[in-house]
Amino acid sequence: MIENESIVRAGRICEAKFHTPSQILSFSLKTKKGRKLAFRYENRKILQKGAFLESSFMRFPYGKELEGIHTIAMDLDGTLLNSRGCISSLNHYVLSAALAQGIRLIIATGRRFSSALPFALEFSGDLFVVSNNGQVLRASPTGARVAETYLSPNAAAAVLDSGKKSGFDPILHVDHYEDGVDILAESPITDPKFHNYSGGDLKRSRVVKNCLDYGSDRILVACFLSQQKDHLVELERNLLSLPESDQFRTVITRIHGVAYCLEVLEKNVSKWSAIDTFLRANGLDSAGVVAFGDEKNDWEMISQAGFGFAMKNAIPYLRDRATYVTRYSNDEDAIAMTLLELGALCFP
Repeated sequence: MIENESIVRAGRICEAKFHTPSQILSFSLKTKKGRKLAFRYENRKILQKGAFLESSFMRFPYGKELEGIHTIAMDLDGTLLNSRGCISSLNHYVLSAALAQGIRLIIATGRRFSSALPFALEFSGDLFVVSNNGQVLRASPTGARVAETYLSPNAAAAVLDSGKKSGFDPILHVDHYEDGVDILAESPITDPKFHNYSGGDLKRSRVVKNCLDYGSDRILVACFLSQQKDHLVELERNLLSLPESDQFRTVITRIHGVAYCLEVLEKNVSKWSAIDTFLRANGLDSAGVVAFGDEKNDWEMISQAGFGFAMKNAIPYLRDRATYVTRYSNDEDAIAMTLLELGALCFP
């Protein structure tokens, strides 16, 4: 039994109480902002404020335990982050416990590394970040590149030419993190036509006359934005008709608070391909991975992991295809709740 264990971390859990007789685990969390969270975990059920949290989704692995889990892979937006763009206190506490128990954490996102890194740095320990939908794998906190895949220069040239002819202004993500450059565009990233993409980050973006004039051999992703998804569907159709289309793949996602985004990546690259590279390098198998996601670009990761969960708040495409669906949304601490309910962590 562990009682009155204090955790000192600014803006995070500052007090936790555990009582673990037999099958019962009850704990209360208090943040430094004064918010109190009380939970009771009994017989594989979690109660919050005295009431069972239920969900209409029934595709949940009841009666199964996440035995042998060695890696937790999770998307950021709409998954690990709540609707306020924050990691909740409970998610932070449970994932920190996972790290302390030797479980590896991988943040797998469509964001660039510099945008995802601050969230990885909220945890004390070594994490890995899959960025740009699998094009780059880097370590946190060091930022060291572990693996990378670049879009071929001739495919990039064909894609940009076709996009421009269709009236779209391209954005290129490039792998010049160490040089302080992530994004190339032919107009300032603050231009209204980019719909506040990347939050208008001028610090790590560069305006060039021609996107291909700067590091064309280190292109990660080519992006096109629109508030109208059907416009991007038409552009996607045009791109996939190019002779070079056998060298790349496309994915359309919704960037929360920005616009729809058509991304062009190297063929066979996905969040899962980067995770698989990590697993192979460390002699680990896919059966020991539990993964969480909410968008179409999470499908490969969800389908290949030993336990792949679509979020309760995931898009229908993912929810309908996933083997498992969480009983909670990103605003209901889905990752933490799921890991606790399935016994992925040990609380002595």
